[in-house]
Amino acid sequence: MRFLKAYSKCLDVLEKIIRVVLIVLLAAMVLISFYQCVMRYGFSRSQPWCEELTLYLGVYSVLIGIAICSRRESHLQVDFILNLYSKRVRCLMTAICTAISIVAMAAVCAYAFQLLPVATGRATTLPITMREIYIAFPIGAILMILFAIETTVRNFIGFLRGGEVVTLKEVRE
Repeated sequence: MRFLKAYSKCLDVLEKIIRVVLIVLLAAMVLISFYQCVMRYGFSRSQPWCEELTLYLGVYSVLIGIAICSRRESHLQVDFILNLYSKRVRCLMTAICTAISIVAMAAVCAYAFQLLPVATGRATTLPITMREIYIAFPIGAILMILFAIETTVRNFIGFLRGGEVVTLKEVRE
């Protein structure tokens, strides 16, 4: 439990950093979109780079933000069948599913790292290569793995405790 507490504290700091990055990314998306609207409808001078940059910032936002959703278990999921089981079985199934997602994210990360050296194509309107865009995939996968490890351990401990999942609040105390 001490390991989980220390690990969770590190993830708390990481989550705060991610939240700040997401706020900056989303604010940039709003400002760029506003700028594009003003230029297009106010001055009839559309800027071609605005749409592309907003799209890429959105990709980064999603791939970075998914880690927080996985930690909070607030991502979309079909839990109808899961809710039919006892709390103990639910903890075990959640731990197993999260462990499977760790393996899947490791595969995504490995594939993304293989893709980076060959991603030499250039963006249409921005002076960047696709490598700078594709780096979001391994970053998001690594972050999700880090947060999913905590979720797996918390649910496995919950299984051993008879179905009482260790909440993030309990881990922090």
